[in-house]
Amino acid sequence: MELGGALTTWLVPILLLVGLIGVEWKRTHPEVHIVDFVRTDAFTLGLLILAVGIWLVPLGWWIALPAAGIGLAIRSIASEDARAMWKGRWRARSLLVLAVVSGMMLSGFSSVSEPVGAAEWGEPLLTENVDAPIWPASTQHIYFDDSAIIVVNHVRMPGSLSPYGSGTMVLWYLETSGTDEARLKEAVRKLTGSDMQADLFSLDTKSTGQSHDYDGTTLPYTYKHVMLDLLGERAGAEMITVARGEWGGEVQLLTIIKLRNPVGNGPFNDDPWAAKQVDAWLAANG
Repeated sequence: MELGGALTTWLVPILLLVGLIGVEWKRTHPEVHIVDFVRTDAFTLGLLILAVGIWLVPLGWWIALPAAGIGLAIRSIASEDARAMWKGRWRARSLLVLAVVSGMMLSGFSSVSEPVGAAEWGEPLLTENVDAPIWPASTQHIYFDDSAIIVVNHVRMPGSLSPYGSGTMVLWYLETSGTDEARLKEAVRKLTGSDMQADLFSLDTKSTGQSHDYDGTTLPYTYKHVMLDLLGERAGAEMITVARGEWGGEVQLLTIIKLRNPVGNGPFNDDPWAAKQVDAWLAANG
């Protein structure tokens, strides 16, 4: 866990919430003790409690905010007092939610740890990732070992502090947003120095939304064929990506890319889940 990044992810929404509550208190009821002011609105108090305990919520604010919204909607339907409170405080409550969402987005800039590869991979070929977006923060190392290109990427998951579900969420995002294919093209571009060669590659997903037990650690993974235009849209390589969520909102990704033998079996036939590389990576990272 990168402590500075984790604390930033946790504290930014809290500071924005507390600051906004303090402004409202000073503006509307400065004669009342601020603790009593907060207690009068269960919504405000509930958000503060969530902000402190968000470490325990899988996927963090991505689950907490919708769940809280559904709970409040049910309560408002059942209680006339709750409906009356919403009518009087909908602006203030909306600003509090906006503060949390803004804190989530800002936390995406917080730092992540440096990737660590297995000792047998040697030194990384590349450690700079100047083309990576500034949000969310990420770091990337590229290795070459045993005829495989290995990419280790650490990325910040904004709004989340629990490791539970974050790896699966990031793999889903990579799949649906096209980011996985962009990362592949970037790796090819860095290794070959050619934009033209990178543009020849695309991905064909064969398996996603599944997990495998790697030496006692269950990790979600995706399995894809790397398609090469020069081969008439045939697979030129295969790629397995696993994701491991860490406490503090960091997700560590390991991608193994192996070339296909046109006349032989697939490169992962003898090791369907790339356990050799994944187990070595897990051992190197404790």
